[in-house]
Amino acid sequence: MLDAAMEWARRTFDTAVVAGLDGTVRDLPAYPLVAFRELVANALVHRDLDHWSAGMAVEIRLRRDRLVITNPGGLYGITVDRLGKEAVTSARNARLVAICQNVRSPFSGGRVIEALASGIPTVGAALTEARLPPAHYIDAGIRFVAILHRPIVTIPAADPLNATESRVLDALTHGALTVAQLVEMLDLTAPNIRKALRGLREQGYVRQHGGRGKFTHYERV
Repeated sequence: MLDAAMEWARRTFDTAVVAGLDGTVRDLPAYPLVAFRELVANALVHRDLDHWSAGMAVEIRLRRDRLVITNPGGLYGITVDRLGKEAVTSARNARLVAICQNVRSPFSGGRVIEALASGIPTVGAALTEARLPPAHYIDAGIRFVAILHRPIVTIPAADPLNATESRVLDALTHGALTVAQLVEMLDLTAPNIRKALRGLREQGYVRQHGGRGKFTHYERV
């Protein structure tokens, strides 16, 4: 199940192109695979195996802005605020955990569990390296939820252009022009043209070349 989850993640996660300090460019998954693996492994070995949860599965849900991993049964002998603390561990299924410390994946060759109490710190370090927010953990008693969040990038909306600014910007589509040329083309006054150009420059639509006492013209960015 762990190997199947990892294969699904490799196929499904979005990727981002990241340039390294040495100039190499790599495609990295939206969520670090090492963090995903640790959370899925924890969900599988620490899930409740009592009769009431026999028909319940570990669930992985990929949303637009988050990844949610849920397993039946809450935390056992530990609280959320103590997760990841040094030498703090509590295994609901101690025998299963001991087995998984020695069982190796037939695909990767790695152990299912590398070391006790190392999973949550590994998740935190991987998320920090990937510049993602910390994981969010929820103990709901009958289930435990781990949530990884993607940062939401907000693109500020540009200020709407007024009628004069729109006309000036359209005129500059044909090439760089001076205020005098814009006055002649648009049949507007020079002060109105300069005001429109000032607004367009502030919004990043127009670049000015020259300046006071110099030949000055404007071009569309």
